[in-house]
Amino acid sequence: MSYSIERRNPYIIGRPITEPDRFFGRDRLFEFIEDNLLQSAQVILLHGHRRIGKSSVLAQIPRAIDLKEFAFVPLSLEGDSRKSLAEVLHELSRDSVQQFDLTIQVPPVQAFAENPQIFIDNFIPALRRELGVKNIVLLLDEFDTLYNVDVKQAAEHLFGYLQTAVYDNPNLYIIPVVGRQLEDLPLMLSLFREAPNQEVGLLDQRSTEQLITIPAKGILEYDLAAIDGIWELTAGHPYFTQVVCFALFSNARAEKRWRVTRSDVRFIVDRAIELGEGGLGWFWEGIPLPERVVFSAAAEVPRARQMEFPEISSLDFSEVEPLQLLRECGVELTEPIRKALLNLVGWKLLRTSGVRSGILPGQKHLSMPPTLATYRVSIELVRRWLIQRHPVRREFRGLEDLNTEAQNLYEAAKSARLRGTNPKIVSLLNEALRLNPNHFESLFELADSLAEMREFGQALKYYKRAYLVDAVRVRDSYVQALLDYGEELHNLGETQDAIAHLEEALAIEPENLQIRRLLEQVRKEQQYIEHLRVIPITSQNRAYISSIAEMNAEQADLQTLQQNFNQLKAQVNAEAPIDLKNRALEHLNDLQEELFTQKKVDGLTLIYVYQWFRKHLPKPLVQAVTDFVDAVTATISHSDKSH
Repeated sequence: MSYSIERRNPYIIGRPITEPDRFFGRDRLFEFIEDNLLQSAQVILLHGHRRIGKSSVLAQIPRAIDLKEFAFVPLSLEGDSRKSLAEVLHELSRDSVQQFDLTIQVPPVQAFAENPQIFIDNFIPALRRELGVKNIVLLLDEFDTLYNVDVKQAAEHLFGYLQTAVYDNPNLYIIPVVGRQLEDLPLMLSLFREAPNQEVGLLDQRSTEQLITIPAKGILEYDLAAIDGIWELTAGHPYFTQVVCFALFSNARAEKRWRVTRSDVRFIVDRAIELGEGGLGWFWEGIPLPERVVFSAAAEVPRARQMEFPEISSLDFSEVEPLQLLRECGVELTEPIRKALLNLVGWKLLRTSGVRSGILPGQKHLSMPPTLATYRVSIELVRRWLIQRHPVRREFRGLEDLNTEAQNLYEAAKSARLRGTNPKIVSLLNEALRLNPNHFESLFELADSLAEMREFGQALKYYKRAYLVDAVRVRDSYVQALLDYGEELHNLGETQDAIAHLEEALAIEPENLQIRRLLEQVRKEQQYIEHLRVIPITSQNRAYISSIAEMNAEQADLQTLQQNFNQLKAQVNAEAPIDLKNRALEHLNDLQEELFTQKKVDGLTLIYVYQWFRKHLPKPLVQAVTDFVDAVTATISHSDKSH
């Protein structure tokens, strides 16, 4: 099919659908509303996610429900959360008159302030007379925007006012529409707890196909595979379906190719995300923070898993995988985060997809493997948008905002730390993390504070988690703490622990020469110690006799060792601190007696002398004794081989 003239895009994004011929589906929803109106249900609650089409449903109710005794008045409460009850009632009256182009005189705001009851006693009866109906149905869009956590006066007054109004006036009906979960609006639920409610959800597949094909009928043709591809992307979400079709129509017009294939659907995904950015952002803001974080993790799991296991291409994931990904990012799995996954399923943002083995490729198991429930993001287009715009490593940092008291404690500790670090600051930061385990700024500050106080063992516990949160930010401090602690352990003679911490530091900074040199020194010392502990010996009067005693024929080796010893002793005599010189020479004299007079090696004596030098004397002398011990062990090894 080919057209030479410019075609207007028939798909609608960015506004409610008011045209009857552009609106599809929702028949059961309209039947639900009509049945309840006929049963005199004066309050009917409609709820659903943002951008699911609630405003379009309200716009279509007067057309779709034909009840002679009812007049439907579409109104919006958007932006009214900071207004007084009198202002809201005045605007509802004004908008009702404008909606039907009536001549009713609307009282001023002051009149409503002095007597709010005139809305019910005077205005509503006048509206009924002008419209010639028995019953008035107020269609209240954006009803939940009144429920502002910072400014509750409009919600508290209007919710209670309307509750009284409908129960005292059998000819007044209201259909409020909210963009949150009903459980998030406890005040409204308590006032209208007996009201029937219905979710405005996804379209079924037949309605979605109509939304795809009918607006562009006679202009744009869709292959069946293309329709399937759109359904797989949008799952029947009307707004996202409109966005995808809008992008497809624009692409067809640009290429002058008026048949859509599945490859076209794949091609325009990024463009569709750009077109729907505003709606996607509005949709995202309606989700509570813990659920946002888990939702981002859930979106990212399939891609992260495929990078590790390329043979797995499924979009499904187990219930534990998003939480595991968050744990790998340094997130503490608090109760709200653990509950978030089930909330997302309940809100139909995730859907169950079956069960699978709890064993991943490469894992071994000895018994029957466990089975786990599997899920996937309900709307594939949203999943791709989340990966692009809300990656989990950016999103989880918002968890810091969950507790204002924790933030206040952090600010106080940070300010106090400018005057010096002390245990009180550590206490403040610990308390902040108790109140909000995911206050990451407190985590960073606590790790740095403990390191400054040289509490390296504790500091490294927090640095380890902080490094998962933000490796770039804490890398230098983390490595320095590992180095300092490794050196401290080395000086205390805890060689194995020192090596472990230095190896961890070197794994982070492989090119760090300071770490490398210290690690080589500690490893060499460890080798000396281990070698001396396993010197081949024979027992004679409970003394430890080394194989060096059998080296009398190897005079050259002994003479070289004697020369090395004399050089060491001379260097100690010249360079050792005055207060330590005599003690150092005493240790060397003891060693000389054993090696060159008794011609034996007591391994424990050699270790003790070596460690005393390392702990008390300057580095040049430590290096000198290290070289001498190296020469002793080499001599012993040479003797062992010759024998």
